[in-house]
This record gives sequence, structure tokens and C-alpha cells, in this order.
Amino acid sequence: MTNFKTGGPWITRFAPSPTGALHLGNVRTAILNHLLAKQSGGKFLLRLEDTDQERSTFAAEAAILWSMSWLGLVPDEPVRHQSLRLDLYRRAVASLMAEGQAYPCFCTDAELEQDRKEAAAKNLPPRYSGRCARMSADERAEKLNRGDAHAIRFRLPKKAEVGFTDLIKGQVSIPAGAFGDFVLLRSNGWPSYNLAVVVDDADMGVNLVLRGEDHLTNTARQILLYAALRRTAPSFAHHGLLMDADGKKLSKRSGALSIPECMEMGLEPLAVVQYLASLSGALPTKNIFASRDEMARAFNPFALGRGNAVMSLDELNALSARVFRATDLADQVHELDESLSAGNSWHDIDPRTRRHLLASLRENAANMQELRALLPLFTEKETRFTPSALTELAASLPVLAALDHAMSEHNPDASLQKDDASAVLRHISKEAGVKGRQLYHPIRLALTGSDSGPELATLLSLLPAALIRERTQTVLNIFSHRNHKE
Repeated sequence: MTNFKTGGPWITRFAPSPTGALHLGNVRTAILNHLLAKQSGGKFLLRLEDTDQERSTFAAEAAILWSMSWLGLVPDEPVRHQSLRLDLYRRAVASLMAEGQAYPCFCTDAELEQDRKEAAAKNLPPRYSGRCARMSADERAEKLNRGDAHAIRFRLPKKAEVGFTDLIKGQVSIPAGAFGDFVLLRSNGWPSYNLAVVVDDADMGVNLVLRGEDHLTNTARQILLYAALRRTAPSFAHHGLLMDADGKKLSKRSGALSIPECMEMGLEPLAVVQYLASLSGALPTKNIFASRDEMARAFNPFALGRGNAVMSLDELNALSARVFRATDLADQVHELDESLSAGNSWHDIDPRTRRHLLASLRENAANMQELRALLPLFTEKETRFTPSALTELAASLPVLAALDHAMSEHNPDASLQKDDASAVLRHISKEAGVKGRQLYHPIRLALTGSDSGPELATLLSLLPAALIRERTQTVLNIFSHRNHKE
């Protein structure tokens, strides 16, 4: 019996429609296909299902390709576009027509809508009534000769149900009554989803279709099409869906987080990949992986859960912060070197201090965006103060005077060691007669203008002694001038 281990190497695919940005719900499917293909020594393919002429856009296509690149989900072959493969679909339909397994349907939209209403009134699933399947050959020929608009439908074989072995769910049976004769080609000559998928997967050599369980009925339709076209059907595996906290399916329409939004939030792409894969149960959640290859080696498809998974943005943010802080320091220094403008004061710092500064600051940041926001506090010559900060500083001048006095005894061109910084704080506490927040907060404000940041001893060790004195004296001078005028 075929399973994930005996059936490989797996050739998988991800096939989004370029009608909008990728969101976490469908990207999860891409990630599972990518990791399984790599884990089994197979291939991961990408196909753009752009047959919806009204909704498909080049902008959406570009966003999908950029999102896949950002996530590191690079296909092993060139990207396919369904819009460039119309001849394949038409040839397939012609062969089905020749064998009587497909027929033209002349039903109008109004007639089909009436059929749907009648089915709903009887609490039946919407399915085609078979009106045109019962049409006489003469009547059909007359309409075709007249040039009446028509679609092409697949003629369902006389089967009570369609059964297959799902590599996740086990044996699955779909009643044939769940759907009727379905459309293969629309009246405009463009293929339906089910026809294009079958023709493409067979042509691309896909041997495993791994997707959400909301495609189960489509799978039954497609299995019938494979048999009619005399093509070997791939294996199928249907995972549970990604749900929000309210138990609703995560989708573009329900406001699911898109990949461009993940980028804007500063999430780490490796964290997004790991988090979504771990929600399926096939990847450990405690470890932090240094690469997608590491994830592929640890990926266990037998652990893929049948149930739905619940998405938690807080958990994703927490994992992303862990990944960010575990990233190689040299890589992050290089990223800052490349991304910050030539005039940024970051470039005035020697390489060793840059590394030391980054190592300390990233413990107080969840992503590179937050770290960039902290950098000016340590690299710019001037500090900016809010009115409330100035009010607090005005009441804390003895603390700042003690800090200035303590730093006068240190080499202005050097930075303090952490032990020396702790000793300086003890000295200030004794000289100014304060401790706790009354000691720490005014020093932090004077040196950075911010309420938060690294622990104070770390802060003092990050700044050169001369810069500490310069910023401290700037504040003392502000109030000295004010007191002089008074």
C-alpha cells in the first residue's frame, strides 16, 4: 500500500490563482508541499492558475512570486501559466467528446440559476440536472450548426461513489450524487478548474496532490477525469484547514494575514515557514531551524494531522522574535551595512562595536525594524526629548551630575565593561541618594530619550564614555541655562 515513505520521491505542486496576495492559509499548503518534496528527494513545482480572466492580474502574479521568493519556496522548474496552455485543455476535451464522455451544454445562466433554487428548496446539493445530456443528436447538431453559445460538460459514469486512499485521512468515499455533470470548457473556450488541474498535473508529472480537505469533492471529480483521459491519477493527501480563533476558515476574504503584511510587520520568513509547518504536526515546535533544508530533514509527513489547526498571531510573533535573535550576527550586521544610507551614523562605528551593539540591542527587539528604530539612540550625536521626559529630567539633576562626575574618571575614547558600569551605578546611587526607578530612569532618558531599551549596565557599556558625558552635559546645560534666566 502506498504511503508517504513508499511512494516517493514526491513531485508536488502549489497552484495559486493570481487574483490577490498570498495569505497564511494557502501558503501553509505551499510550505507542506515544499518540505515534503525536499524531504523525499523529489521536486516542488509552481503553477499559476490564471484562467479567471476577469480577476487575474499581473500585479497579483508579481506579488505571489515575490512572496514565494521571500519565504524561500523556490520551485525546481520554471513557473507554469495555465493561460499559456489552452491547446492542451482543448485537445483533452476533444478526445472526451469523440468518445462520448463529454457533451455540449446550451443551458442559459437563468436556467441554471432556476435549477439551483429548486435544489435548495428541496434541501439538495446544487448539481446539474442533466438537461442537455438528454438532448437528441439532431437537436444538438441543430444548435451547434446555428452557433448557439455552449459550454462542454463531462458526462459522469454510472457510479454510486468515488473511492480513493488518502495518505492522511485513509479510505475516503465521495457519493456520486454530491455533484452532477460538471463543466470542462466554458462558453468562452477557457477551461474549468477541474479540467485544467488534471491536464496540468498529468503533463507536469505531479505524483502527489497535497492540499486542504475542502478539495475532497474536487478530488472525486478529478479521479473520474483521470480515468476518462486514461491517465494515471496521482496520490492524494488532504490536510485539515487553518482556522482563526473563532473557528472560521482562514482565507483572503476573511481578512487573513497576507505575506506582504508579514513582510511589513518585520516577521522572519523562516519563522513563518516553521510556524505554519508545525501547526500541521509534522515539524517540531521547540527547535529553531537555521534553514529550510534543516526543516525538510526534520519533516515527518506521517504526523500530519487530520484535524484543523488554529492560527495564533501571538505565537507566530513570539517564534519570529526567537528566530530573529538566533540569526547569525554577521548576517544581520551585513544587512544593516547594506540597507542603511551612506550618511547614517551607523557607518561611523568600528566593525567590532557594531557587532557588540547589535548583539545587545537585538535582545530588546523582536525584528529588524524595531532594531533599526533603536540604533539612533546609540549612534546619533543628539538625543531628542519629549516634554514629559524633560519634566522628569528637571527633577533628577543630582543623578545626572553624579553620572557626569563618575564618567569623568574614565577614558573618554573607551566603553565601560559591564562590571565597571555596575560600579558606576552604585557610585551614583550613593552620591545622589537615590535607587530603583529614581536612579535608572533619568539616566536612561538622558542617554537615549527613550523609556525602554537594554538594561542600564548594558546601555552604559554600549556607549563610549565621551558620548555618555556629552549627552549628560547637554541635559545639565539645558537646565543650567533655564535656571540662569530665572
